[in-house]
Amino acid sequence: MDRIELLELIQKGEDFWTEFKEDISSPDELVSEICAFANAQGGKVIIGVSDQGDIVGISRDYSDEISNWTTTKLEPPLSVIVEKIYFDDKLIIVIHIPRGPYKPYFVRAGGQLISWIRTGSTKKKASPTDLQRLFQESGRFFAEEMEVEGTTIDDLDIEFLERFFSENFQKSIEEELSQSGITLEKLLENLKLFKNGSLTTAGLLLFGKNPQKYLPFCIIWALRVKGLNTTDGKFIDRKELSGKLVEQIDKAEDFLKNHLMLKGEIKGFNREEDYEISLEALREAIVNAVAHRDYTIPSNIRLFVFDDRIEVINPGKLPNTVTIENIKYGIHVERNPIIVSYLTKLKKMSQIGTGIPRMINLVKRSTGKEPLFQEIDHQFKVTIYRPQNV
Repeated sequence: MDRIELLELIQKGEDFWTEFKEDISSPDELVSEICAFANAQGGKVIIGVSDQGDIVGISRDYSDEISNWTTTKLEPPLSVIVEKIYFDDKLIIVIHIPRGPYKPYFVRAGGQLISWIRTGSTKKKASPTDLQRLFQESGRFFAEEMEVEGTTIDDLDIEFLERFFSENFQKSIEEELSQSGITLEKLLENLKLFKNGSLTTAGLLLFGKNPQKYLPFCIIWALRVKGLNTTDGKFIDRKELSGKLVEQIDKAEDFLKNHLMLKGEIKGFNREEDYEISLEALREAIVNAVAHRDYTIPSNIRLFVFDDRIEVINPGKLPNTVTIENIKYGIHVERNPIIVSYLTKLKKMSQIGTGIPRMINLVKRSTGKEPLFQEIDHQFKVTIYRPQNV
């Protein structure tokens, strides 16, 4: 980083990715800031700059100590890049912190391990729910495998499960139990649908009679808004799409069909009609939201149909190491591998890694524009613009 780049960064002020410090008051305090960035998206700590953005310089060169602190005071250790920049006789230190691959990170301080996360331009101690989410991001915890308290085998839609099992394994559940000599409970455990006497989150959402009885936030809110936003627009249709995940996906497709325009094309002597946006592409957006959402966040998926666009918003940022740039090339890390596996077997998902690139191509063919992917707070949003001359 040169002096011009640093000045531009300072001019923008502190934010989610940047923190200013006049000096180092204590190693633990600095490492706490580094910990918070590592548990988020990475960022920079600039030492020798006041909160107001004035270049004051640092009292001495801490470069060697900083590298040592991040390996001895952070658990697990983390490598950072420490850069020194001089403004006349004033020394500025810029610490470049990567997005941590082994979240959550903890600070060793006073005989304790404390984890910190970034919120806006500040940090806070990670709550148990925050830690759960961080473990999930790094692939060390899967919310879909958690037992759903209060559920039993009686909450399974056994007929639906029986049809699924027969279609995929060419025999009935009864035949499997007879041949293998195991109980139904053990079979369900082997299928990752049951654990410790309860259905797992995946088991309930995929094969439950009434998943929303125990997980009321696992729904899709579908809204048709006449206008360009929810503030000024008029809500002309609003539905709560509940049931099993496959049912929610089908209901979302029906909702979209009701509110999309049909376009006609003359081929030979026949008029062929199709929807203004590829249904396959829209289905991909819905399925991805259901399959890859963060089930530790008690919030629902939202589907908006505006006059000029369609938005699909699901709880949770992209999983660890996945970025908006590389998902376009089919790069993926599965937050919910069990759900993904079953949705594939239920013929709701295609070959892993092909969905987003195909969706981009289909949308571009329908509308002339690529979909817009955004991470906003702890949400992931897909925006598909509607063609205006249908």
